[in-house]
Amino acid sequence: MTMNNIVLMKAEILNDLKDNIDLELYKSGDNSEILSVLDLESLPYENFLIVSDANYKSADDFENCKSLYENFKNLPLSLASEERFWSYLSHTVFWDYICQRWPIQEAEGDETEFIKTRFFFNSKGKTFYRNGLSRLWWYGYLTYDDTKADPYHYTKMMLTNQEIANLLIETTNLSRNKVALKATLEVITDFLKLEESEAIEKIKNKRKFIRKLIKYTNLVGGVTIWDTLSEKEAYDKAWNFVERNIVRDLQESSIY
Repeated sequence: MTMNNIVLMKAEILNDLKDNIDLELYKSGDNSEILSVLDLESLPYENFLIVSDANYKSADDFENCKSLYENFKNLPLSLASEERFWSYLSHTVFWDYICQRWPIQEAEGDETEFIKTRFFFNSKGKTFYRNGLSRLWWYGYLTYDDTKADPYHYTKMMLTNQEIANLLIETTNLSRNKVALKATLEVITDFLKLEESEAIEKIKNKRKFIRKLIKYTNLVGGVTIWDTLSEKEAYDKAWNFVERNIVRDLQESSIY
């Protein structure tokens, strides 16, 4: 995708759509009215994102992340965090994808807030990490590593578990530093492998354990300049938490 294809939704149109959410319009899956407001007769390119399984909507997140990032790899960070850019794409080229991936009928909680979060940037929390498209781009941007045989090695790790992915990307020091993020991903992957091989005692509350690990590495980021560390040094920093909290003697009781 070239920069010539970059279009921003006009601020006044965005604000009007966002301030006057038409639930029935979003539930219908028909965006012709929005295209009319945007004065669009055709789109600059076709949707290339997919939802292959309606019962497992996150199944294609990894492939979609790769596709979106590859197509917008040269996107300036200023645009990557620009609501007018992602909202334009969410309501036009990728409208069908967003409607399938994030159907309003399955929203948990307030439907209007759900639409604001997935089709726009919600005013609450990590705005551009929740939009249905920008989240994929940021996953790619934060994990892409062309020094690896597979540059999407870390991306695949991250998107194996949606909850872990959300926790990582919404944790300040980790989402702002690729070294810390990749080290944490490696550590999570390795301790899960240890548990699977029964080399350590099974952790009863994995969610709590991972949350504490992420909190620990985030706090380390407050006193450590991650960029000065080698991959191994960064890994060791994060692994310190795991080493102190796993039980290798299977006769002992798990701490979680």
